[in-house]
Amino acid sequence: MSEAPVLSREPTPGLGHNNPPEPLDPIDALDLRLAKTHREMVVRFIDLELGCARVPNPLLSEADAAAATDFIAQCQSHIKQAETAHKKEKEYFLKAGRIVDGFFKRRCTRLTGALAPAAARFKTYRDQIAAREAQRHEEARRASEAEAQRAAEEEAEYRAAANRLVEEARSPVERQRAAEHWLLAEAAATRAAAAQQAATTKPEPTHIRGDYGSTAYVRKAWTFEVVDLDQVPREYMSLDTDVVREAITKDAVRDIPGLRIYQAETLHVRGAA
Repeated sequence: MSEAPVLSREPTPGLGHNNPPEPLDPIDALDLRLAKTHREMVVRFIDLELGCARVPNPLLSEADAAAATDFIAQCQSHIKQAETAHKKEKEYFLKAGRIVDGFFKRRCTRLTGALAPAAARFKTYRDQIAAREAQRHEEARRASEAEAQRAAEEEAEYRAAANRLVEEARSPVERQRAAEHWLLAEAAATRAAAAQQAATTKPEPTHIRGDYGSTAYVRKAWTFEVVDLDQVPREYMSLDTDVVREAITKDAVRDIPGLRIYQAETLHVRGAA
């Protein structure tokens, strides 16, 4: 069997032309092949489409109705023939698609399975790092709260002393001492505000960075599992994932009888940009 010629956009070269023609894009070549293979079918489609405009409007006689019946039957028969040809033409591509899917998916599945234990060990290590960071942050928060309390107490003492000195001042020196206490009170108030702000600062998410720009982090998302189906309220009885998930995420529902609502952590690793 001879090989089918490669379709080309370029005209047939003349004598002395040594450059090969540029091949068509596979999609364009397929469209041209279909048009050539099914040319008669396409022409028949056009004829039937034009015939639709010639059907009497309205139908006025039995002869018109009989002709319209035959014409509709012809159109439907041609559509069925086209659908059969469509199925036959597409069968090759469906098989090819399954082969392509299998080629890539089985390798991705194997590597994903092989990677799972290493990813689990990495997640355990990351959780340990996150726990230590959370402990350090909690210790720093408590220290900041204690500092804020001490600074607030100093501020109160200095302000009380300043008020007393102002009332008792009889000389420029005594008024100067009162002003100094006011300054000390303001400094203590500044320290108290800074310490209070530090105490309320949320910890940064734990990230682990690779040597070549990749970053590992954990993403949290609210999810649920069924604990007792009999206790689930009627509006959730279908357990439509979208309905329940919308209630959890958008409406911030945290208590639905029969369901356990919790935050799930998923490890993500982002490669270098």
